[in-house]
Amino acid sequence: MKTKGKLIRWNEDRGFGFIKSPKVKGDIFIHISELRTMSRRPLVNDIIFFDLVTEKNGKNKAINALIEGVTVKRTQGKTKRQKKKSGVVNQLIFLSIILILIVVAYKSYPAWSAKVVESLPVNLVKEDFSGFQCRGKQYCSEMTSCKEARFYLKNCPNVKIDGNHDGVPCESQWCN
Repeated sequence: MKTKGKLIRWNEDRGFGFIKSPKVKGDIFIHISELRTMSRRPLVNDIIFFDLVTEKNGKNKAINALIEGVTVKRTQGKTKRQKKKSGVVNQLIFLSIILILIVVAYKSYPAWSAKVVESLPVNLVKEDFSGFQCRGKQYCSEMTSCKEARFYLKNCPNVKIDGNHDGVPCESQWCN
């Protein structure tokens, strides 16, 4: 059960004051932090309801205090502990997403790197062209793959498969 008293002194600049209660001998110290849920700051002669504790030095202190007739303000946002906990959760989620992206990128790397090699100019690619021979093909429509078109462009005379002369053959059919 809360103790009832009257605020007899208040130092607004320093945020503390003293309560007088008929049930307690002497003045009772109160700090503004014990009234943090109140919608306004305390004023001298306010009736205060509080829990009484005796500190190690023997002095009385009011805690968990309320001002009579003053509304309790709604809590705004999260407490420090809730913010810290949600910050840790957010970090774990972020790290999990990064890890998933790394795994996906790693697993798709061979397919991605093959596409990159396909798009490189012939002079930058060192490919194994075994199995291909110059057999008189000159046009993209005669090729069966981008690899074959690159072989013909690099090794066979009279080919007409690099219209824009950028080193990439058959761009509209095989090597786009």
